[in-house]
Amino acid sequence: MVALVNFEDRHANPFADVLGQSDQSSGQTYISDLRNEINGHIEHLSPAEDQHPASLHRAMRHSLFGSGKRVRPLLCLLVNEAAGSQGRQFALDAGCAIEMVHTASLILDDLPSMDDAQLRRGRATTHRDFGEATAILAAVGLLNRAYGVIAQHPHVDASIKSQAVEVLSHAVGSNGMIAGQEIDLHERRSFDGVGSIEGLNWLKTGVLFVAAAQMGALAAGLEQRGVEAVREFAKHVGMAFQTADDLVDQSATEDAAGKDVRQDDNIPTLVTLVGKPAAKLSCQEHLQRAREALDASGLEKSRLQALVNNIFGSVA
Repeated sequence: MVALVNFEDRHANPFADVLGQSDQSSGQTYISDLRNEINGHIEHLSPAEDQHPASLHRAMRHSLFGSGKRVRPLLCLLVNEAAGSQGRQFALDAGCAIEMVHTASLILDDLPSMDDAQLRRGRATTHRDFGEATAILAAVGLLNRAYGVIAQHPHVDASIKSQAVEVLSHAVGSNGMIAGQEIDLHERRSFDGVGSIEGLNWLKTGVLFVAAAQMGALAAGLEQRGVEAVREFAKHVGMAFQTADDLVDQSATEDAAGKDVRQDDNIPTLVTLVGKPAAKLSCQEHLQRAREALDASGLEKSRLQALVNNIFGSVA
């Protein structure tokens, strides 16, 4: 069995560090407990490392059980709980499925044909340890397993599962995360404005945050006005997350980040275009808009705010 690595235990919070904020606030014990529950459930849903073909399944688990923050499944579960916890078990499954999709995207993003990264989640990238071909197959395996987890859930109406699959498919597909990766590879170097960078950040990061929140709301049966508010909340958290990640790339060490840094030295990001102070301000503005959307949702917000504090620092 691959050991589950708790991000909080392995590193200080690099986002809080680059934003100059404390990462201690109320609600953090609950967030940590929920993260442990998610880790245990991902273990339950994942193929055993000795299941034939063992090399493929070890590769699938390699990045999945690194020092991931589990932000997306936490968002899915906490939106569900804030909306009353109806369908919580489906939200847990859906959140874990989203984490599998996210991990698959990291494996692909790290490939020699893309970013050619060496370190991810505190470990050698999947292609370094298992070879490029097996890494690609591992990513496909994780994507496939994610949709299977949603489709096979036994205690939710088929229409809810169908809607969840549609939400995830749209977020991942050629108008979502995959589009973001294609644009990143072939168009990004010509970007010269903040609007283009924000549009790319939405595709690469924001869409999956919104999908996570929407699936948690869907499981809870939240009415449409509330769904739109949590989508807006998740959108701005995701946009702030990507900007903070770009700040980490320019400011943190590999040990603190758990991955390669200075990858963005020669490509346009919000940090390289407008500088660190302006990028930090943009991050804070997105977090303020997230707070406003959360206030407008009418949901119990303390634990969702605790998640934001956990990611960005307690005065975010």
